[in-house]
Amino acid sequence: MRTFIFSLIFCALQHLPFLQSQEIALQVNVDLQNISFDNRIDIQNLKQDLLNYINNQRYSDQDWDKPKVPVDIGITITARGSNNTYSAILTVMAYTVLENGSRSILMRAMDKQWTFEYAPGNMMSFQANRFNTLSSPIDFYMLMSIGLFLDTYGELDGSPFYEKAKVICRAGAGANISGYPATPDPSVPSKLGFSTEASDLLYEEFRKLIFSYHFDGIEAVNANKSQGLAMLAIIIEQMAQFKKSKVTMRSQFMESFFNSKYQELADLFKGYSDPQLFSNLSQLDPANSSVYQSARENR
Repeated sequence: MRTFIFSLIFCALQHLPFLQSQEIALQVNVDLQNISFDNRIDIQNLKQDLLNYINNQRYSDQDWDKPKVPVDIGITITARGSNNTYSAILTVMAYTVLENGSRSILMRAMDKQWTFEYAPGNMMSFQANRFNTLSSPIDFYMLMSIGLFLDTYGELDGSPFYEKAKVICRAGAGANISGYPATPDPSVPSKLGFSTEASDLLYEEFRKLIFSYHFDGIEAVNANKSQGLAMLAIIIEQMAQFKKSKVTMRSQFMESFFNSKYQELADLFKGYSDPQLFSNLSQLDPANSSVYQSARENR
């Protein structure tokens, strides 16, 4: 749905099985500096194992005819426990691909206390209903990345992937895994809260505005900056009205969007003449209001 140009490119390539085999263009970095050399031996192949897993994994039930979803994973191993157990910090960044080939960030996530089991030669497989401490959190973020990506190509196109992500959260709750509650609590961020809001009817209007942000806004900026920024300002106004009229509690989904977009927005609107735009951004994203203020002052 994004553009006719994309349709031509990928229709021409649709018969190549490699392009349809899976959806993710993954980069992985594993940092082992915090553990001893002896403890690095058994986990030194983690990066390649994750790449092999994702590169051979398919999350969609249909052939993939779009650009692959760029996702960067960072894993910092902080300690090794008994029975091949590791503690780590997991960071995930996902992007959409614009018509000119550039990227726009969609998700910036971090698990500061991730514990998983890993042994050399372990085989990973995607089983949403069966929680695995290593692969399931990765699968969750891949599904959310695909869902967010598809929401920039068509209104509400990411819904099936948010639903699959919720299945993983329920499996984690069933296995009594820390960080996977049985029910979402808006005051406590969680993967279940994130995926539940993403698939909630309440947020469908906001998700349509996310599509418009990219399709009518960012793409327009690349074609004509002044006209594109004016359109983006209208979309931000609509987002602010949505929050004011529809959202009564903390929204993890909206926080995630602006936690990913605040620098992009500040860069785009640096020195912009309309003060209402910056008021709307501060209302939508109070955590980054100082960044928007700097952009307003052209700093």
